[in-house]
Amino acid sequence: MTSRIVRRCRRTWLRIGVPAGDVADMTAELAADLAAAEADGRDPDSYVGGDPAGFARAWASERGVVPVRSRVGRLMAAGVLGGLPGALAGLFAVFGLQSETFAQVLGRGDRAVELPSNLLVAAQLAAAFFAWAGILGATSAVLRFHADALRRPTVRALAWVLPAAGVVAAVVVGGAARVLHYPYGTRYVLAEMIAPVVIVAAAVAGTRLGVTRRRRKPPGAETEPGEFHVAAEL
Repeated sequence: MTSRIVRRCRRTWLRIGVPAGDVADMTAELAADLAAAEADGRDPDSYVGGDPAGFARAWASERGVVPVRSRVGRLMAAGVLGGLPGALAGLFAVFGLQSETFAQVLGRGDRAVELPSNLLVAAQLAAAFFAWAGILGATSAVLRFHADALRRPTVRALAWVLPAAGVVAAVVVGGAARVLHYPYGTRYVLAEMIAPVVIVAAAVAGTRLGVTRRRRKPPGAETEPGEFHVAAEL
């Protein structure tokens, strides 16, 4: 069991980008600790809390040996997918609830459902909240999987940036529709759906790059073993 745990931890360290030298040192140290624990009658699995991969990520993060990469591409994809359920709910609240198609589904014929404006606003706000929470949760999960040392600063920054990005998206889409006299057609509908996605994805990318760049060392500074490194990874 000891060798299995050591192998799993080593694979985790290699996956999250821990330098080979640090992997070798931590592997030897872990093997010695597990052997000592087993000699004392302790279960090696309990030593790592029953989760070797999680133990390996936490230990590497605490030692500061996990390279910090921007991971912009993955975070943009995670943000879009995480916010999709809330966004679709918002679109349904705006376009679907009072449509003739929905009325036919409810057996009302052509009599569309008329909802109070305050109820529609509440539904849209709820959808925006779920989209916000979904984006934060998805990006946090990606960074946690990679044991990213800047996960919390990134999520905290996104918590403030995303509402502003949502306002910008609403203003851009609404303003464009008004200037074009509210046109209707497939390409216009697609544009109204794609524009917010692009704006939110850009907000996620810009926020992450801003957080990681603040952690970069000054040009010419030497990097000691165990310090964080920042490199772009799309």
